Amino acid sequence: MTWEPWGDAHARGQVALAEERLSGLDALPDGLAAKRAAETVETLVGLYGQGLGRITAHLADHPDLLRRLADDELVGHLLLVHDLHPDPVETRLRQALAALPGPPELVELSGTAVRIRVQGGGCGSAQTEQAVRDAVAARAPEIEDVAVESGAADGALIPVDALFRDRTPVGGGAR
Repeated sequence: MTWEPWGDAHARGQVALAEERLSGLDALPDGLAAKRAAETVETLVGLYGQGLGRITAHLADHPDLLRRLADDELVGHLLLVHDLHPDPVETRLRQALAALPGPPELVELSGTAVRIRVQGGGCGSAQTEQAVRDAVAARAPEIEDVAVESGAADGALIPVDALFRDRTPVGGGAR
């Protein structure tokens, strides 16, 4: 049988299917079988991680080849899972944020926590926050705590939230 490469869309589907099946192991009626299956998966993932580690070690003298592998969506994801990706977390975070509308600003990175500022707010801000969280998870899975804050766009004359505050007229009189 000849090896045929998957397209990125198919690979994404397979990743989603694997995650779905792994998360379903706990729901199996036979707890012992579920535990055994999870342990088997962990062992296989460890073996593949060791194999990828050996490959990346051999490529240490060929950073251009390692870069090409890391830029492949599926291989790059596997390198991330096994903490073998050649780019540091900050670089990956900045790349992920640069690809988003706005783009959001990396405010602080501390260990496994990050603070990110998005411009504006209002309509769609929950979707924007989720897009930021998804981008961080995809490019920097080692980040465990993502804090997303809203900030006024640079150069805004009147902050949007100031338009909706109840204000007392000058002189303190009633309206």
